[in-house]
Amino acid sequence: MNIWICASYHVNRCKSEIDYERERITQISFGPLKRRSSWPSSLITGLIGWNGFFVIVAVILGDSRSAGTFFLLATIAAVAQVCFLRLLFFFLRLNRNVLSAAFWGGLTGAAAVFAETRATSLFNQHRFIWIVNGLYIGTAVGLFLRYFYRDDRRIESEAGVSGRPIDYGRDAHWLEPFFFGAVAYLIAFLPKSFSLAVIILVIGAMSGVVAAGVSHFFIFAVRRESLLPILLSLLAGAAQGALSGLLFRPFAGELLLEPLVHGAIAGALTYLMTALRGRTLASKDTVREA
Repeated sequence: MNIWICASYHVNRCKSEIDYERERITQISFGPLKRRSSWPSSLITGLIGWNGFFVIVAVILGDSRSAGTFFLLATIAAVAQVCFLRLLFFFLRLNRNVLSAAFWGGLTGAAAVFAETRATSLFNQHRFIWIVNGLYIGTAVGLFLRYFYRDDRRIESEAGVSGRPIDYGRDAHWLEPFFFGAVAYLIAFLPKSFSLAVIILVIGAMSGVVAAGVSHFFIFAVRRESLLPILLSLLAGAAQGALSGLLFRPFAGELLLEPLVHGAIAGALTYLMTALRGRTLASKDTVREA
């Protein structure tokens, strides 16, 4: 009988190791985007920041009909800034000094927008605001590039010390909230023009990040296994989404329902998707720790 118990123990242990290895392979099979300090991740970080705040500021300033053009200009600025900072990352000491990351990020961000103001008249009416916006975006991008680099190195160093495979954990899923929000808003609004689609993608992606943060730190702080957090997520999402619907008032003629109604539906769907995904990841973390 002891032989069977021993055999069963070793079989279960081998099975657990195989399952862990399979999960690890699945995690890294998505490529460099799982590693936030990789070049592709850095470019996406820049694109999210630049496109997000360019389009949102355009909407606030009443230029929502030109959102598609602002999106393209933001993309050019993002690629230019990220390539510059990544190529000179160590020379500018971004990996060592937070002030260097903020300074060079802000300087290159403001310079990118200033260069674009010389190339197009689209910024003429609010030139100063746009340059300040570039300064803010650039600073944020510089700081995030530094943070992602240092945090990834910390995770890799800890894995090396412990002798375990590198596992970025939840950080490997950093892009999912953006995706969930963008998809939810596209489903809820069903855009009929390029400018509207751009605004929906941007606001949806930003809403997804907010939803992930609220769900993780507040809604799911307690009683994670009950249905109450899911219901709270729907309510919080509907409220946040309704507020975001105010940004779509210039496109009311293109929408089937009132912008606030579309926003509430989009917000509720965003929170539902991020909450369910958060619960799944939390369950995996619990199993892994056990």
